[in-house]
Amino acid sequence: MITTSARRIAALLAACLLAVLPAATASATAPAIERGDGGHGGTGRTTFGVQPSAAKKPDARPNFSYGATPGAIVKDHIAVFNYGTKPLTLRVYAQDAYTTADGGFDLYPAVRKPTDAGSWVTLGKDRVKIPARSRVIVPFTLTVPPKATPGDHTGGIVASLAASATDKKGNKVAVDQRVGARIYLRVTGELTSRLAVEDLRTVYHGTANPFGTGSATVSYTIRNTGNVRLAAHQAVGVRDALGGTAKVAKLRDLPELLPGDAVKITTSATGVLPAFRDTTTVTVDPEPVSGDIKFRILPRVTRTVAFSAVPWGLLALLLLLAGAAAVLLVRRQRRRNAPTGAAKSTRTVRKAPGAKQAVGLAAATLLAAGAVVAGTPADARAADAGKLAVTPAKGSDTQPITLTADAPCPVKTTNVIARVTGAGFPRGGQIVVGNAPLATYPKAAGGGFAIPLTFTMRDYATTAGFTTLRGTYTFTVSCLKGPFDLTSLHDFTGSLLFAEKSAYKDGTEVALPKAAVPQSPATGAPAPGGTAPTSQAAPGLPVQPSGQPVPSDGPGGSGTPGVAPPNGVRVSAAQDSDTALTAWSVGGFTVFLLALLTGVTLWARGRRARTERPNADTSTTS
Repeated sequence: MITTSARRIAALLAACLLAVLPAATASATAPAIERGDGGHGGTGRTTFGVQPSAAKKPDARPNFSYGATPGAIVKDHIAVFNYGTKPLTLRVYAQDAYTTADGGFDLYPAVRKPTDAGSWVTLGKDRVKIPARSRVIVPFTLTVPPKATPGDHTGGIVASLAASATDKKGNKVAVDQRVGARIYLRVTGELTSRLAVEDLRTVYHGTANPFGTGSATVSYTIRNTGNVRLAAHQAVGVRDALGGTAKVAKLRDLPELLPGDAVKITTSATGVLPAFRDTTTVTVDPEPVSGDIKFRILPRVTRTVAFSAVPWGLLALLLLLAGAAAVLLVRRQRRRNAPTGAAKSTRTVRKAPGAKQAVGLAAATLLAAGAVVAGTPADARAADAGKLAVTPAKGSDTQPITLTADAPCPVKTTNVIARVTGAGFPRGGQIVVGNAPLATYPKAAGGGFAIPLTFTMRDYATTAGFTTLRGTYTFTVSCLKGPFDLTSLHDFTGSLLFAEKSAYKDGTEVALPKAAVPQSPATGAPAPGGTAPTSQAAPGLPVQPSGQPVPSDGPGGSGTPGVAPPNGVRVSAAQDSDTALTAWSVGGFTVFLLALLTGVTLWARGRRARTERPNADTSTTS
């Protein structure tokens, strides 16, 4: 039986070997190997490798890279080397590729049946016998299915040696030594370059210091929801409700993420101020992988989620101070009302206000703290708003639309974000344009700017979970200070009205001239052989007149272009739930403190009543 440790050793060895690109060859070694029927000569060191090749000799290609149309047939060769001093018999097969948990490249084990590029490869031989210090060239054919989907399909050709090894405890384990050459195949058609940020979570770790800061653990998943291999630059910002920022550990760039694959990222933040409702913002900038077409700009993906950071140490200190104040006030009032020798028969009894004052003081303190927190929302809005024009003024729910502002954003604006609200969408609105740089969008007549939406109203509705658009839907474009500062310097609003089924008309009072609207988005598809069209825009993305694709978070409403967040939870819903959690935390603590101080008050009154009962006949109450 193959042990877990042996599998890990084999996987690690294969990953290291596949990472060698210049010569596309590698050695496979294992200590104290007793080779099976594939090898001869007892124990020793086994070294072999693979490399792309021509029909007669190997060439200098680092991997197999093709661009083809559906139904195409590609013929090529792979050279298998034996660097050892004894002959080897190796198994040769093709397999699909995947992205490992740490963002690396690997091929599935032989026991898994390939379903993508690996299943399209037919080798001339499935086993090769290689003399010592020699090579064998194996021909193969790659047949692209007629119904192959556009985009990147990745796999590899593997040379494998099955052997048995002895571990440290003397047990014999099976070891599959593998080396492989990568296959990158791009099928022509509509290409989509898109990443998504999913399952963003932040866990706050508090501190006992009432005036100190804590730490937080941030985790999220980056998924390639397009059909093109992409690299990614990522950044995380943690911001408290009072405007401060925490220090986040630097994240490494992702060198390659295959279509459909995902990588989970975990990082930490220090210096997090517990201000009841803090926010985490993840920004991912997709980039072409090394050696691929150099796109001018790809849409940025941004997701922001609030999390609860309750200052329990500070609240406990306030509770202690309030309790101490209540006790001191009660004792002070008792001493003031205590009867003296000359006044025992005519003792004046006053109602002790000390506990009531303590309750009022505690309530005022908590109300002031709540006002501070409530007065610093994470996404402050400007008091006044400009206007947006929706173009075309009349259309259907399957027609792309453009939002045009009637004025520019304030000078300090760096980013913009857009939401749509109305029947069927979340209460906080659904994001239709992510936290994108303002410079991405072209200027319009009158000094404003135009934002072409990547998706249609039907797309946004389908993602939100409904199909019928009815009534008025309002778009809000906010001018932000920066990608991590969600304070709005100015808002622009516009609306459209669905008075008929699947048809709308512009509900905005001011319509801007048609000249302000950019041309219809265009897409480009690469030519066979992996060659892209002359446009520098990313294939499959809407293109502005300047040739730059339009950043958009798509219909997901979560800062994720075109993909709904997991379990149907959107950013707005997550923020609402965290806001509710914060409200429950503050409200529950307030009720607890008031109940405690009320109990102190009743206890003080009861004790005073018991003390005064013997003198009730001779005392007067004022």
